[in-house]
Amino acid sequence: MKKEGIFSALDLAKYICYMYYKKYKKDISPIKLQKSLYFCFAYWGGYVRKNNKNKNFVEERISLSEYLFDDTFKAWVYGPVIPEIFKKYKNKNIDYADLDVDCIFDKTNITVKEAIDSLLNELFEVSDFKLVSISHEDECWKNHFDIFADDHDEDIPPEEIINEYALRKTV
Repeated sequence: MKKEGIFSALDLAKYICYMYYKKYKKDISPIKLQKSLYFCFAYWGGYVRKNNKNKNFVEERISLSEYLFDDTFKAWVYGPVIPEIFKKYKNKNIDYADLDVDCIFDKTNITVKEAIDSLLNELFEVSDFKLVSISHEDECWKNHFDIFADDHDEDIPPEEIINEYALRKTV
């Protein structure tokens, strides 16, 4: 299995922004964007790993990468964050108004799109700080967040995120 992302985190962030705006006719909050990126990454990675290791989980192997993208999350106060996406969104440098969805999701990525869309529908309904609270329950965040640190900028290794979600009973 290759350890290379299916998309760039920026493309997925654009898609999340696009879908949120399409549904609510307003911009997504920075927290909801970050938590959506995180949970999409975690659930997809866990699902693919669990699928490919457990013959009884599903009938068909998934030949796509466990990694939705290559960017690394940092353990910030409000949970996992990709700083580059945070900065771009804060500075209004994520343009998604004219997003060509077919350009991001080609025919080989239909499974990924369906999984992401299903998860986003659920995530969009949850309040920002409930998403923060849920992400704070994850061991991969707890293991890399130090409340006493001056700057909360420790990487959360992608392998730890995927491993944690692959071990869950429901993914």
